[in-house]
Amino acid sequence: MAPQRKTLQVRMPVPLYRHAKQVVDEEIEEISSVNEFIVRAIKEKLKRINEAKIDAAFSGMGTDEKYLRTTGQISHEFATSDWQAFKVSEEK
Repeated sequence: MAPQRKTLQVRMPVPLYRHAKQVVDEEIEEISSVNEFIVRAIKEKLKRINEAKIDAAFSGMGTDEKYLRTTGQISHEFATSDWQAFKVSEEK
């Protein structure tokens, strides 16, 4: 089933439109229309925004005392098995 589409009118500066149209016309990338160009650009921007949100959510981990204490404990608990795995991998 094809995704639903919403038709809308977009106003943009003429030089920006001309540049996008030039990219489409010159087949610089596999983009079939200015509409597709706009949709791709919005998708890429939304992806970057979402990635920034995720990064922001995790940014506090480096200063969170409880998190740092917990990860330190886990690291200590696995130190022996990590060393054994390292030794085995070096022998190959």
